[in-house]
Amino acid sequence: MRMIKVWDLPTRLFHWALVASIVLAYFTSAGRPHGLLFALHLTGGYVVVLLLLFRLGWGICGGEHARFASFLSGWAQVKQHASDLLRLAPERSLGHNAIGGWMIVLMLTTLLAIVLTGLLAQGVTGGAGPLSGVLPTPLVRPVGNLHQFLGNAILVLAGLHIAGVLAESLLKRENLLRAMITGRKSAAAAEARDARAAPRLRAVLLIVLLAFLGGDMVGLTRLPPAPSGAAEAGAHNETASIRRGAD
Repeated sequence: MRMIKVWDLPTRLFHWALVASIVLAYFTSAGRPHGLLFALHLTGGYVVVLLLLFRLGWGICGGEHARFASFLSGWAQVKQHASDLLRLAPERSLGHNAIGGWMIVLMLTTLLAIVLTGLLAQGVTGGAGPLSGVLPTPLVRPVGNLHQFLGNAILVLAGLHIAGVLAESLLKRENLLRAMITGRKSAAAAEARDARAAPRLRAVLLIVLLAFLGGDMVGLTRLPPAPSGAAEAGAHNETASIRRGAD
């Protein structure tokens, strides 16, 4: 066994930037965020949008194990891998395994649905996404509710993904978390070959194009108005009533 290069730098940076952006967007979405809190939620959400678009492009023109074609397995391979897991003897894989590959696709699809509904929705605070004008008025609230539901669903999928990584790490006696940091995994001598890398210029061009798109998204966004004094007083009275009721 020896260590070989598997995950390229753009894939690793995407992975950890996506984790940080999802956490930021989720934990700044509670209640009726205004001001800095709402700006942070927007920042997290918009970075997720741009990262997903980058990943779609990198899944086509990126490095060997970053490409979708390298980790989307057929049903027979998925069943075989599930059977191996039940026997606690999964085969070692350089990139994503058969189940893990489809889990990545499911998570990316869910995230795309989250950001799309977020771009279409108009928040309860009055803020609106760049595409909010596309929706008929009766659909605004349902789309906003779907956005919140999917935001919780991605946490469930992320939990399953983490559980799968931990299980595979234990069964294979290999630190898969470290592999996504260093980009290297252990491989048998017969298959020991560094993954083919894609030219870094492709990643740079994708980032430049997405930077322009991000600027347009920010320009089309409507921030929620600051809460009025009456609204603040109403919120204060509501909180006081709840406390009195609790007492």
